[in-house]
Amino acid sequence: MLTRRDFLKLSAAGVPALAGIPDFSSLSSFLPVGRVAGKSVNVHREPDSGSALVLTLLKDTLIQILRSFEADGPEGNRRWLQVEAGYIHSGDIQPVYFRPQIPSLAIERMMPAEVCVPIAQSYRTIEPVEQILYRLYYKSVHWVKGTAIGKRNKIWYIVYDRQLTREYYVPGEHLRLIPPEQYAPISPEVEPEEKRIEIRLADQNLTAYESDEIVLETKMSSGLPGHGTATPTGTFHIQIKMAGVHMGDGQLTTDPLAYELPGVPWVSYFEVENGVALHGAYWHNDFGRRRSHGCINLRPEDALWLYRWTAPKAPEATVKGTGGYGTRVLIR
Repeated sequence: MLTRRDFLKLSAAGVPALAGIPDFSSLSSFLPVGRVAGKSVNVHREPDSGSALVLTLLKDTLIQILRSFEADGPEGNRRWLQVEAGYIHSGDIQPVYFRPQIPSLAIERMMPAEVCVPIAQSYRTIEPVEQILYRLYYKSVHWVKGTAIGKRNKIWYIVYDRQLTREYYVPGEHLRLIPPEQYAPISPEVEPEEKRIEIRLADQNLTAYESDEIVLETKMSSGLPGHGTATPTGTFHIQIKMAGVHMGDGQLTTDPLAYELPGVPWVSYFEVENGVALHGAYWHNDFGRRRSHGCINLRPEDALWLYRWTAPKAPEATVKGTGGYGTRVLIR
């Protein structure tokens, strides 16, 4: 794994177009870091949204977190963060880490890879000029189909976007290739009919059962009511699982505020006709409150666990996904 110093040297030498992305070097290696995932967040003098406003931080600002704690806040998520300037509600702050990798040149087939730094810049072209495209965010999952060598012998990963049927380039050190054992099925010996997921919209809670034993219980974010974004209720079955999916309007854009979500991680569709699924979310951290367009938003690590645990089994991730009549999902 690259050190912070190694990464900064590589960035300075090979990624001049990253000027719009925050500099990691000002952040401590010993304290957690948050990324402003929403359009903006307010820093308050006290852990209370009614207290004096200290300043406003814009999307993709990286900020050091001094501590995390519970205080008065919105129903469902009362977690606040203390930063040097004051206090921020946690809902629009994505927890991120700095874990750049040594890129591989030995990619023989399409592989899933996750962003391993707070923000990775993708590019439509790297020759003759580096033309920027999307910003990719920590824990999002993308399909790497090969490598390219750019200026100053920089190693780039070639990422394939199935939804757009386009390729783009990402600095190799910003993606971590995911080996099959890290998404292999969990408890495959349990009979499929013994597994079920129950979702209670009233308290934004998801529980996974093996027979009557709880094996996972976590907070999630369902669809906002009205305007066609409410999460459907009833009994469903997971039908298709995909490691990474591009959701949104399908625009090729450099606007970080556009409705484009490349690399939505660990997607398990249970209502394919309307594209409703369980999946990880990197664009907010407000689990316990309704936030989605109808899907069930989860912490990426919870979405991965469910991807591994549910049927249909997906021992090898493919860009087209794995289909079948899978685990029951009961939504009340």
